[in-house]
Amino acid sequence: MLRHMVVMLTLVLHASAVHAQFDPTKVMREAGPVAQRFPDPAVHFSTPGFRPGREDFTSHAEALAFLEALTHESPRVKIEILGSSQGGLSLPMVLLTDSGEINARLPTVLIIGQQHGNEPAGGEAALVLAQQLANAQAGLLARVNVLIIPRGNPDGAESFKRTTASGIDVNRDHLLLNTPESRTIALAVHRYKPHLMLDLHEFTVGGRWVEKFGGVMKYDALVQAATVGNLDPQIAIHAQRHYVQRIHVGLGSNGLTSFAYHTTGAADPADKIVSMGGVQPDTGRNVGGLRPAISLLIEARGVGIGRQHFLRRVYTHVLAANTVIETAAAEGAELIRLTREAEQRARRGACQGDMVVEARLTPARERLTFLDVATGRDLPTEVEWRAASPLSVVTWRARPCGYLIASNEIPAIERLTLLGVKMYKVVKAAHWQVERYAITREGLGQREDARGAIADDHAVRKVEVRTELADEVIAPGTLYVPLSQPLSPLITAALEPDSQSSFLANRLLDLEASRLRRVMRMPWAATMSPLP
Repeated sequence: MLRHMVVMLTLVLHASAVHAQFDPTKVMREAGPVAQRFPDPAVHFSTPGFRPGREDFTSHAEALAFLEALTHESPRVKIEILGSSQGGLSLPMVLLTDSGEINARLPTVLIIGQQHGNEPAGGEAALVLAQQLANAQAGLLARVNVLIIPRGNPDGAESFKRTTASGIDVNRDHLLLNTPESRTIALAVHRYKPHLMLDLHEFTVGGRWVEKFGGVMKYDALVQAATVGNLDPQIAIHAQRHYVQRIHVGLGSNGLTSFAYHTTGAADPADKIVSMGGVQPDTGRNVGGLRPAISLLIEARGVGIGRQHFLRRVYTHVLAANTVIETAAAEGAELIRLTREAEQRARRGACQGDMVVEARLTPARERLTFLDVATGRDLPTEVEWRAASPLSVVTWRARPCGYLIASNEIPAIERLTLLGVKMYKVVKAAHWQVERYAITREGLGQREDARGAIADDHAVRKVEVRTELADEVIAPGTLYVPLSQPLSPLITAALEPDSQSSFLANRLLDLEASRLRRVMRMPWAATMSPLP
């Protein structure tokens, strides 16, 4: 039945859109000496984007047909249709397992490609990886389960634009869940609970780099693990030592250059600050880290240069992803133990210590190397740098036992449920020790990252608050969201009101109507019942 659905979807989509809508007239052409710095590797890929005479990128219909063919080649491959995009395109996930079913005794790796539709190398690499794991590298599946979502943004991929059909950046929507694409991914993550998440992207080659520094980007790949407040420290250390460092070594040993991920603002050419990836709990990388999981970002050199060096770009992703998969397979039970212990620490952390409410990048200096746009020679440049490690904490607060919200706050409750958060209903009135929020300052603004304003559909409500201790009688029907659960870092990110990523800032929660409270003493279990 599932295969029949995929075939039918393939035929329907093939009739309406054979090729992705890529415009080769809008490509930055590299000077010959620059292009010579990036020769094709001695590899061959047979995915749709590499068919002879190809001038554009793989269409959605072609991707579906390719995946369908893999299910006929190997019993290790299954396709699950997770949902649909805003434009009605299916969102498939490839399940690659040794027995045809997820083995709970093995670590699970989730790979997501092309959340930004104009970054096709990650999506193509996802197809290559699926093909390799179904055939030549199938032996790895005896030690690891691999899930692949080739396109996290099918509409954007088909129209070759960064955002979803509604103009929202899906990779800044993994906490707010305003798009069907991010909701679909969240449900898949909650269902399969991957121990490791890998997000495949591409970064801008010229543009603002030329305007600001007179050079184009040199590195083949930029790499970063989760960097966000309240990230489990053991997860952070392990990600850096066992995965990020190995990715750099693996790329280097195959003649590819790499560095820590970095970007720069697009609005003002005079603003020459270069920043690592953001520290907000909104990207797939950071939300994945808070689940908790090893969560990694790989960006290949590609945005703005069309099909130039496409083989090298896809090869870069494939090498990095294979390093990650092989490392996870080698770790086996150790990776499972690491994430389970992080979950236990999150549970035990309720009512204890302090937590980060808002953090920012830390000022520093860094030496980068660009390429001269004409000669292709190295252009060493010292830049004003914003580091994602260590974080600069702006606001911290004592960690509560949990939160209370009114049962009619449907948008917030719906999103917490999609994330996998457990909630309880108060069934017996009782006195609770709580902290109320009092707004001391308020204004409007935009969500921002190191690139500038985040593509969104509204201005955010920016507030400053103070908390006031109180003893209140909590009425039956109120919902209790405890922090004694693995997702507690995501709960605090969503419900503490004074950050740009919070539900309040993004109008998913009304502070006054919700009667949002911080619970400061562990409540009696007899006063509550779990929500189904």
